Amino acid sequence: MKESDNTVPENHADFLRAGIMRRLGALMYDTLVAMAVYAIAHFIGFIVIALLAQLNPTFCSDNADIQQCIITSDVYSGYLIFAVCFFFIWFWTHGGQTLGMRAWRLKVQRMNGSSITVLQAIIRLCTGFLGLGNIWLLSKNSEGMSLQDRMSGSEVVVLSPEANKIKNWNQL
Repeated sequence: MKESDNTVPENHADFLRAGIMRRLGALMYDTLVAMAVYAIAHFIGFIVIALLAQLNPTFCSDNADIQQCIITSDVYSGYLIFAVCFFFIWFWTHGGQTLGMRAWRLKVQRMNGSSITVLQAIIRLCTGFLGLGNIWLLSKNSEGMSLQDRMSGSEVVVLSPEANKIKNWNQL
């Protein structure tokens, strides 16, 4: 698809692959959103633990304060990591765009243009290395694909302004 073409391609696989600058722009935006998701999850978790501590005084061992109880809990840390990962997995599998990707007109998809699966989203998270997988794009052999693209069998494409307005790619 040409950059000047204002129509939405019939085949979702016809969009051009995204370069490193667009990806990094979306990554910075999504980092801010992920921090907000983390903060909201922490707030909700803190309230739940505070309520549990009120209902059961032995909930935190050695009468430690609630904050110390949270900081030392591996389960709580896992919950926070899960909340942030769930944010990415949900948006990638339900429309292919996070908020940062929508702002930069990017979409993650399978090679045929369909939505990625939960397994592909998990692989993208694990192999992206907090955005470092995008360095692969600087390689001569990248073919416009980052490390997480190759490992998950997906690609990130640049949408036209018209295509970026589509809310639910799964219904097309």
